[in-house]
Order: sequence, then C-alpha cells, then structure tokens
Amino acid sequence: MANTIGTNAAVGNTYTDPGRYYDRRFLERLEPNVVLKQCGDMRPLPQKSGTLVKWHRLNTIALTTTPLTENTTPGETTVGTAEVSVEPLSYGAFTKVSTELNLKSINPIVEEIMDAQADQAAKSYDRIIFNALDRNLTDQFGGGAASEITVADTAVLNASEIRKAVYNLRKNHVPGFEGNMYKMVIDPASQFDILSDTAGGGLVEASKQTTFDHVMKGEIGSLYGARIVVSNHLPTGTGATDDTYRAFLFGRQTFGITELAAHGVKTFRFNEGNTENPLVQYSTVGWKFMMAAVVLEAARGIQLYTGSAAD
Repeated sequence: MANTIGTNAAVGNTYTDPGRYYDRRFLERLEPNVVLKQCGDMRPLPQKSGTLVKWHRLNTIALTTTPLTENTTPGETTVGTAEVSVEPLSYGAFTKVSTELNLKSINPIVEEIMDAQADQAAKSYDRIIFNALDRNLTDQFGGGAASEITVADTAVLNASEIRKAVYNLRKNHVPGFEGNMYKMVIDPASQFDILSDTAGGGLVEASKQTTFDHVMKGEIGSLYGARIVVSNHLPTGTGATDDTYRAFLFGRQTFGITELAAHGVKTFRFNEGNTENPLVQYSTVGWKFMMAAVVLEAARGIQLYTGSAAD
C-alpha cells in the first residue's frame, strides 16, 4: 500500500522526495511565530569548535575632557572586557502516526500534525529565550509598584510606562538598533491597553513607518523610540489582584542567541520498520533544534510587569 511519508525513495512511497515539501511547510509555519529571536544578537557555533559560544563585551570607556599637553604623550586608555558564554543544547519532540490512520484518513493528517508541531517548536524556541531573560534584566513595575505581586490590575502598560522605560535606557546610554530605536515585545493584552490609551503620543502604525528597511514579525508600530512587537508566547505572572503581563524593552546586544551551525530547526520523518516497529504499524514525524540564549548585559534591557484592562 502506498504511504504518503518517507525519508527516501523506497518502493511504496507516493512521493520520491516528500521531505522537501514537509520541511518547507514546517518552516513556513514556524518562522513567522518565533518573535523574541529577532531582538537578540545571533552568533552561530561552528561545528567541531567546542561546546561554548563566547561574547566579549567592551566595558564603557570614560570620557576625555582634559586638553592634551603639547609635546606630552597622554596616558593610555585602558579598555576592559566582560565575557559571557553559553552552551547550545538540543530540544525536540516527535509524534507517532498510525499507519492505518494515515491510510484511511480523509484529512491530510501528516500535514496537520506537522503544522501543530511547527507551532510547538516556535513556542518552545521563544520560551527558552524567555526563560533566559525572565528576571535577569532591569525590572520596571507598573504603576510604581515595588514588586510584581503588588502590581494592580489597573496598572496597565500605557504610553507613560513605555516613555519611562525608553528614558531609562537612554539615560544609561544603551545603544538602540536601526535608527537608534529600541525593540519592545508585549503580550496581546498589553496591546489592547496601548491601543486604548488616549493620553499617549500616538502609536505610529508599522504599515506607515518609512524609516526602517523591514517590518519585524508581529510588529504593530512604534511609540516614543520603541518598535513594538506582539507575541502570544509570553507567560503571565501573579499580581495584587489578577494576572500580570510581562513585556520586554531591548537595546542592542541585550541578549545573545546561538545555534550549532547546520543544526537549526530540522524535521524528521520515518516510516520504515525496526525491532520496535517490526510490522510498520506506525510512522513518526518530529522536529529538533540545538540552541541557547543568554543575557549579555542586564542594564541594556528592561522587563516590565503590568496589569491589563483586557481581562
């Protein structure tokens, strides 16, 4: 009987090379949903180059305001560095697909499973980055609260909170991205609050921005020097009266991401038997990636905790 999936051109496969189709379908579903990655400093680890990726960050160099003395060589400026390293690790998942189900199903069951797995992989990738960032940046609590558990439901993310966060990065001389703009990632609930804020300076919609080369994934616009991206992958917390919503404001090189070269997201499909599946009662479809994320400098990013009027 013909099978619709396979890893090679074995006799009985409906397609001689279905792998390219499934890989393309998987990536087309995954890539638009990986949001946090586009805010980090990407550095691949070449194969057979050890287990760690290292970032060397220059410390701030003091200003020079004293005039030079004629015929006198000034003292040298000492430049220090801070080293941050991280080891990429493997993550993945797979699903068994009954051969009988695959043969009898009216719906394209493998495609549906791979679409669901692409969503799983995208959310997993973003969650790993989130876990590296969570509580490792500079905290800002909505409404002037002292901690997350004291953030009131009414202390929503608004123009004033964004203006304050941008100010604090500017005050600390944190460099921005293209156009010296910062990147901000927020929850859909916070998007609701920002769009409801009539006291703000006005969100410039992403479709109307003309100063950037491209629109980021999930970008809705910019406000007070922050390009705002929406992600539904950010976990919530617990405040004084209800859930809290986390948002991040990033300057350049706030955090780093690494993947082992040639080991980005990969998909796997097997339908041949073995000692565990001698009668080929099922096939398997799955995915795997190898990556890591690490904060490079806490002062370059702000984690905001707010309530929301969306609930």
